[in-house]
Amino acid sequence: MKRNPFRRGGALLLLLALLLGVLPAAAAAEGGTLYVTGYTVQDSAGRTAARVTKGDTVNIAVTVKDTGDGTGAGDPAALDITKLEDSFTGGSVNVRRVSEDGAPLRYEILLTGVTYKGVGQSLRLQVGTAGQADSYQTMEVTVTEAVVYEAPERVPDIPSTPDAAPVPLVTVSRNELKQPIQAGQEAELTITFRNLSNARLKSPVAVFTPTEGLEILGGSNSFPLDEIAGKKSATVKLRIKAASVIQSPAQSLGVELRFNYHNNISLVQGSITDKISIPALGRESVPQPPVLVTRSPLEKPVAPGETREVTISFQNSGTTKLVGAVASVTASESLMLLNDTTTFLLGDIAPGKTGSITVRFQAARDMNSANQSLSTELKFGYDNGGMLTQATASDKVGIPAVPRESVAQPLVILTRSAAPKPLAAGESRSVELSFRNAGTTKVVSPMVTVTPSDAILLLNDASSFLLPDLEPGKSASLTLRIQGAAEISSANQSLSTELKYSYHNGETMAQATASDRINLTAVPTGKGDSPQPNVVIRSFSYGEGSVASGSSFPLSFTFENTGRLGIENLVITVEGGESFAMNGSTNTFYYPALGAGESQTREVPMRAVPTGKSGAQSVSIGFKYEYVDGAKRAQATSDIKVSIPLYQPDRLQINAPTLPETATEGEELELTLAYVNKGKDDIANVEATVVGEGVTTPARTQYLGNLSAGSSGAIGFAVTPEKAGPLSLVLRVTYENADQQLQTREFPVELQVEEFVPSEDPAPGAGEEEGQPFPWPLVLGGSGGGLVLLLALLRWKKGRAKPQTEEGGDWTSWEEESEP
Repeated sequence: MKRNPFRRGGALLLLLALLLGVLPAAAAAEGGTLYVTGYTVQDSAGRTAARVTKGDTVNIAVTVKDTGDGTGAGDPAALDITKLEDSFTGGSVNVRRVSEDGAPLRYEILLTGVTYKGVGQSLRLQVGTAGQADSYQTMEVTVTEAVVYEAPERVPDIPSTPDAAPVPLVTVSRNELKQPIQAGQEAELTITFRNLSNARLKSPVAVFTPTEGLEILGGSNSFPLDEIAGKKSATVKLRIKAASVIQSPAQSLGVELRFNYHNNISLVQGSITDKISIPALGRESVPQPPVLVTRSPLEKPVAPGETREVTISFQNSGTTKLVGAVASVTASESLMLLNDTTTFLLGDIAPGKTGSITVRFQAARDMNSANQSLSTELKFGYDNGGMLTQATASDKVGIPAVPRESVAQPLVILTRSAAPKPLAAGESRSVELSFRNAGTTKVVSPMVTVTPSDAILLLNDASSFLLPDLEPGKSASLTLRIQGAAEISSANQSLSTELKYSYHNGETMAQATASDRINLTAVPTGKGDSPQPNVVIRSFSYGEGSVASGSSFPLSFTFENTGRLGIENLVITVEGGESFAMNGSTNTFYYPALGAGESQTREVPMRAVPTGKSGAQSVSIGFKYEYVDGAKRAQATSDIKVSIPLYQPDRLQINAPTLPETATEGEELELTLAYVNKGKDDIANVEATVVGEGVTTPARTQYLGNLSAGSSGAIGFAVTPEKAGPLSLVLRVTYENADQQLQTREFPVELQVEEFVPSEDPAPGAGEEEGQPFPWPLVLGGSGGGLVLLLALLRWKKGRAKPQTEEGGDWTSWEEESEP
């Protein structure tokens, strides 16, 4: 039975229409390999949504199939997916693979938290690979569950713009460092950036800014990162290096992360800044070298108008070289420099050396002061332990001078009238003061000011008095009315005077001042204050000998109250300064009382700091106490310093000598002691000696001088055994440590000396077995090298085991066997 072809065609058209009605969402990107195979819509509770109205927030999952090797190839996480303007707004985009390995690539794009605008039913996506402009494709899906909103009698409202999302929060951390970084040391850091938000950070770039004591190796401070998805992390590895001198242990890396992110409206740029601390150990820098400035001697002071020449020397008293030293000289007001320049180039000055300059100057004709000087300023560079540092040393050298003054200042002598008896409390009397001009020029307009002591009252209307002019040798008098105070504590009272006047010095009128004091005897009204009690240290000790840096020692001192009054609430404070510290003890001690003439002994555990400088270092011991003088309580203090000799401990390391394998009678052999001075001070007067009999040596004692701190080297001994048999020697090294103590190191050497056996020339052909010559021609043959030599040796050994019928028969057999 034949079927009607028209009926068959109609059936196919009907089936196609049904498929288009059932799958209205299927769409393909224009000209691409991505196809939408379906979608699902769920509400915020995760239930399937059959109806979506205006304002509803839903989650839409779109399934995409990649039929080619283009955009969809590889991991879908590498895709750049952007939601375009459509019927939905807001939300976030994520992607995951849903196909199995080996199957065509299928992945699901999940749009979470999108809100339906109520207009249209389209969902538009743009998919591509970042950095490949031609890989982006646009896909559109029709969401049939969306119900278009239609207002009955008015135009629909324009959808409002969503609120912009804040900048994503990112935390910055680093890996753990086992120990602080030291000067000049390198370290590798792993910096981790964690995205705490749901937004994806696109094209992130990290910029690092180190502090002064650090630098980033590799030539770049900016590092690009991979995209950081929400709740994910990314890391950057970099190497840092500490500077040769680290001034502060507080080092850090400033971090700035720049990125792009979608803020619910568009793609914008954001950034975060942070700081990562880097623990460091500061390196002790070399102190600035002190400079001692001196001048050449002058036979006599400089007179007005006289020209002189002096040599100014700059001595480097430090331990490091002065680099590019430049000296500047400035003269005082009455001196004029005659050199062409006031700046002098000295160049480099080694430690202990001196650089000099010659300065010519002339004194002014109107020089009126004997105190003249030349001020110097030395600018130089020096190595502070890691870099060249600029420094300045200023000083001043005095120039004795004879001022221009033809007439000397007049000398005024003060006297008083005689007192019949000591001044009593409340008593009034007159005192006449007499001023005599003992000079050679007239005193013009003299005015005297009188100031009495505490127990004397001045009864005159004023304390300043104008006297008449005084010719040379003449006098003027002044009468004062004084009265004793109600209470006089001391018998020694006085009247202080200050006389101001003018005189002619031969050229002009000059001002001058003369101060003096006359003593008066008074009758004390009371007993007076008792002397203040003092606390002194009678003796102290710090163990046996000098104290080594870094060691502990007991500081014991005996203190005594030398006053006639007892003291109370005595507080003792011990300060070690820069060289000493307390060793597990407080530095403050309390005594309730200490009677007059009594003493106490205190022992304080202390420790010398490892970086202490050699020499006498001081410890300050302070006493603060109270005492009662009659009905009055007073406080007093006393600070006493004691000196403790400090030295850096000996850290000279000398390795035992490496003995030779054999020693032969009459043959010279060498013994070497390797050394390194690990201490911080020099080792002085080093001597090395060979002790023992049975050997001859060019020098049994060697003087090596001083070994500076940090130096290393070797001490060599050349010895020749005189006879065979056992030989015992001692290599002795003596030196003085930083405490000037003689130290001795001995290294015993035991050798077995063999007899000397003269060598004899062997007979021709000796050592060769008859008929078995070594196959040297094979060794010296062509390019067969190692293989030919190996085969020749094996064949030669095999031939030795067989009887030979004729000379060289074994080599012939070998050649025959080797033929193919």
